[in-house]
Formats: sequence, C-alpha cells, structure tokens
Amino acid sequence: MDYLQIAHTAVSQAQAAGAEADAYISVGSETSIQVSRGQVEKLSRAGSKGLGVRVIRDGRMGYAYTSDFSPDSVRRTVDGALALAEAADPDADRIIPEPRPIPDADLRIYDPALAELTTDDKVAFAKQVEAAALAADPRIRLCLQTAYIDGIADVYLANSRGFAGSYRSSFAAGYTMAMAMDGEERAMAMGLGVSTRVADLDAAAIGREAGERAAKLLGGKPVPTQRATVVYSPYAAAGLIGTLAKALTAEAMQKNRSFLHGKMGQDVAADRVTLLDNGRLPGGIATRPFDDEGSPTSATRLIDEGILQAVLYDSYTAHRDGTDSSGNATRGSHRQPPGLAPTNFYLQPGNLSPEALIAGVEKGLYVVNTMNTHSINPVSGDYSVSAQGFWIENGQLTHPVNEVTIALPLGELLKNVRAVADDLLFLPFGGAIGSPTFRVDGVMIGGAG
Repeated sequence: MDYLQIAHTAVSQAQAAGAEADAYISVGSETSIQVSRGQVEKLSRAGSKGLGVRVIRDGRMGYAYTSDFSPDSVRRTVDGALALAEAADPDADRIIPEPRPIPDADLRIYDPALAELTTDDKVAFAKQVEAAALAADPRIRLCLQTAYIDGIADVYLANSRGFAGSYRSSFAAGYTMAMAMDGEERAMAMGLGVSTRVADLDAAAIGREAGERAAKLLGGKPVPTQRATVVYSPYAAAGLIGTLAKALTAEAMQKNRSFLHGKMGQDVAADRVTLLDNGRLPGGIATRPFDDEGSPTSATRLIDEGILQAVLYDSYTAHRDGTDSSGNATRGSHRQPPGLAPTNFYLQPGNLSPEALIAGVEKGLYVVNTMNTHSINPVSGDYSVSAQGFWIENGQLTHPVNEVTIALPLGELLKNVRAVADDLLFLPFGGAIGSPTFRVDGVMIGGAG
C-alpha cells in the first residue's frame, strides 16, 4: 500500500474544498512480554495503523482520523475535518508550515536487527533480566514486574505547502522492579534499559542494577531536618528535568505559565547548567528527521551556561512570535492533532565521574528515587518531593535514607548547581528526558525532628 500517496490524496481533497491541510499516517507494530518467576505471564503482539487529517480554513481548524484507508473512508475523514473546522473559532496563528530543508544524516533510529529477533529471543531476554535481579542479592525475594517491549513504526506525512516525507524508527526496552526483604523491611528499585538498537541492551545489567539498589536501600530511615547538599542520580532527576522541559516551551511563555517567564537573555542558572533539546541526537529514542508537522528537527540550546537563550516551538507558537518552529510538534498517535513537546531533552553532562562528584561532598543526600514528582509546579517553580537514597559523609555513602522530602524553589535550585557528572542517561518520559548525576547545594531536607 502506498501510504504517502494516500496522504497526498487526503490533502488534495481538502485543498479542493478551499482548505490548507496535512495528512499524517502511522503504521506500527509492538511486542510486549511480561515474565514472573521464570514463566511468561503475558505476551502480546499488536499492529496499528491510522490516518489523521488536519484542515485549516480561514484560521479555523478541524481534525478527524480513521484506521480505514479505503477511498470512501479517506473522503469521509476529510469531510469530517472540514465540518469540524466550520464550527471552530478562527485563529490567525493556526497555519500549515512551509517546507524547509531536512538535513541529510544517518540518525540511527531504526535497527534492522530487531525484525530478526524471534519471540523466543525476546522471552529469553525478559527472563534473563529477572534472573539477574534475583541473583544480585539473597535478600531479593521477587520482581514485581519484569518486561521486554519493542516496536517498529513508519510515519508518512504530506501537506498542502508541498512537504512530503517518511521515516522508520524502532525501539527496544527491558525493565524490572525488584523487591528486597529483610524481616519486616521492604525496599524496591527499578532497572531499565531502552534504546533504538537492541544490541545496546544488556539484560544482566538491567536486572543487576535493580537488585543491587533494592538491597542497599533496606533499612532506610529519615535523617534530621536540615539544609544540605543533594546529589541527584539520573533516575531521581527525571521528574525535575521533565518539569523544566514544560517550563521552557513557547506555549508556557506566551501564556505566562512558566517560572522563567520574562527572563529571556538573563542569568537563570549556574554556569554549569546547559539544557538542550535535540531532536537530531544520533540514536536518541525521541530522534526523528522532521516533526509531526513536517518541520525539520533541531538541536536547541535553551539554557546555555546559565543564560536563558531559547524556548521550544511548534508552528502555532512560532507564528505567534514571528519565528520558525524548532521542530517540536508531536502527536501521541494519528488520533491527535500535533501539540508542542520536547524530543531528547537533557542536562548537558560534565567531565566528572559520579564517584568523583560524590567524593567531593562533605555532607549530604544522594537521591536515587523521588516520588510524587507530579507535584512539581512549572508555573510557580514550587519544588517539593519525597525521596530515598543514601547519606553522604566525607565523600562516602554511609547508610540508606527513606521518608524524607527535598524542597527548594526551582529558580534557586538551578542557581545552586555546583557540579555535573558525565553519566548521562535518558528515560522514556515525555519524549526522552536525560540527565547525568549532579550536585545542588542548600536544599531543604525534611526528615525527623
């Protein structure tokens, strides 16, 4: 089936009715395998495909979708989008973007080896993850969930401004949640690996990481309430970095819904802080040649050595500000019109190893897990989360810590970053959120007393 031709047909039909339009088609397959106690608990293979049509006429937008690619269904979908546009309010910033050159580069987002893996190979991977977690320490009694997931997706996009393009991407992931027990004590930790290339995944390392961390967290107790240094592991930083991504969109700035509103060009962080969004990061799990409107993806330095330099744009917010899209239009699926979101968003790593960074801390908390990160507020900058980890004394991890909160306004937190390590890790949250280990001084730790 010629999916790009179907997209062209939908666009042409909308144009014949006097509308600008784009047509987005996704075709994909996904495998999910869950194991427990060495046995397959759930195995699913699913395929999906769909067409989403966006029309804009006199600033009025309509959107409709279908999973049926027959000519009659495509026609009905276009007509449905046109009818919805008639009922919409006009907005002059609703546009179909003009095509811009797409840089020619090998982005390493598709792994042909994935298609060669058998179901038995994938089951064996998941079982190896679980076995490694259980073998990491005798106190690991079970894994609450262990899984292998992979997928291959093709995207086709055409619009009435002359853009037409397609690409194929893949991903593979393995994870587990290990539980350690010692008497009445319980502790849990996650191990995760995700990549566009299956050869990059190490089942034993994923399981071992979860098992070892869970065992070490046993017996955690709160420390006295105090202001001290906090060292964030890459896992613990994900919620924080993800909130910064929300605060650094043009939409948040235009609506005055960011704690960084009105600070463009100003010093908003320590000079060690550089935050980037790179939709063209080779091998990145959110990398693609163009975004879901057809704009080329790009590498955007948002905070550069502490200075707020840029924000993320899609075509709507870019038109409002009189600039170009940064290539950050994203659709959750063909059922949704494009919206503004990060791609590979991350804190630029430094040169220190995480061990060297921790060795430089006289007293503080090394955080490995944070909870209730949904409470972090990108509008006000309020930041207070529950945390667990290990207490640092004279550069050494001494004992596990649990049942504490860490709090500091985000504006202060950014300025209090004192060191950044070299162990950048991406997690598949809201695109791909990446962080190395980093140190923040002067954080309020709420604990006992």
